[in-house]
Amino acid sequence: MLKLKLFKKKKKNRVNKRISALEICLEAEKRATWDGIEDFEQQKKQFDRTSPLLRRNIHRLEKGLCMPERRSVFGAEFILETVTLFIRLMQQPGASVFELKWARDVLDRYFDVVEPTAGAIAEARALWDSASDAPYQPACETNTPFAPYKVRELEQFSDFQSFFSLCKARRSQRWFLSVPVPREKIEAAVMAALQAPSACNRQPFTFHCAVTPEMIGKITDLPLGTKGFGDQLPAVIAVVGDLSMYAEPRDRHLIYVDSALAAMQFMLAVTAQGLGSVPINWPDIPENHRALRALLGLRDHQVPIMLIGVGVPDPDSSVPYSAKRPVDEVLHVVE
Repeated sequence: MLKLKLFKKKKKNRVNKRISALEICLEAEKRATWDGIEDFEQQKKQFDRTSPLLRRNIHRLEKGLCMPERRSVFGAEFILETVTLFIRLMQQPGASVFELKWARDVLDRYFDVVEPTAGAIAEARALWDSASDAPYQPACETNTPFAPYKVRELEQFSDFQSFFSLCKARRSQRWFLSVPVPREKIEAAVMAALQAPSACNRQPFTFHCAVTPEMIGKITDLPLGTKGFGDQLPAVIAVVGDLSMYAEPRDRHLIYVDSALAAMQFMLAVTAQGLGSVPINWPDIPENHRALRALLGLRDHQVPIMLIGVGVPDPDSSVPYSAKRPVDEVLHVVE
C-alpha cells in the first residue's frame, strides 16, 4: 500500500513538473511572438534592405496574376500600401536589388492588367506612375522579368532515380575530417535553401554559421544529444526563425514550417557538393533560447529552430542505417 502511494506521489510530481515546464515554454513563446509583432509594425515605416510586408503583398499580387480566370479587379485592399512600401524601399541605399526588381516587375504587370477604378487602385496607380520611372541603384544585371511565367518555361526534371539517390545519400554524419568547410559551398547550399517554398515568400529565417572551435563548442553544448561529437564539428549552422515577419499570432508557427523546408534543401545541397551534415534537434528550453540569442546577438523574436553540423565526412567513419517506415504505413489515400 505504501509503495502504491509513493508511486502515485511520484507520478503526480512528474505531471506537475511537466505542466510547469509547458507553462514556461508557452510564456516564452508568447513573449517572442509579441516582440515579433511589435517589430513587424515598426518595419512598416523603418527598413533598409528588404521588407517582409512588401514580399508578402507582391506574392499576393502574383497569385492573383496567375489565376486562370483572373478577375479584372483584385488587390484593391492592399495595393496602395504595396506601392508605398516599394517607394520607401527604393529610397534605401542598401536595398536588395532583386527584391526591388521583383516588386517593380510584378507591379508593372499588375497595373497593365487590372481595371482602372476609382479609390485605392486609382490612387495607387497615380503614385506608381509618378515613381516607377525613377532609377534605383544599384541596377539589376538581368533583363529577365521577375514576374509570373508559364509552367512550360520551367525546366523539366524526370530523373527520379537520381533524385532519390541524393535523398538516400543524405545521412546524418557525425564524424568529419579536421579540415575547413569551403565557404563557397556553404553559400551555395544557402542559395539552394532559399529556393524552398515559404508562406507568402516571407522567408522567415536566417542561417548563422560558426566555424571557430570556441564558438562551435559553445553552441553545440546547448542542445541535447551532442555529447562526444558536437565540439568536433568543422562548422555548425544555427537555423533561426524570425517572428517579426508576421502581424498576427496565428502565424507564429510558420517559422518552424518554412525553416524546416529551407533546412532540408540546405542539407541536400550540402550532400550534392560532397559534404556531410547532421541535423541537431533543438528542444524548446527557454534558457537555451536565451543562451543562443546571447551568443549570436539575436532579438527576442528571433527563435532558434535547429542546428546543422557540416563538414567533410571521415571516409572511415560509419553512419546509422536508420530503416525507414514502409510507404503504405505513411501514405493514407482519403476518398
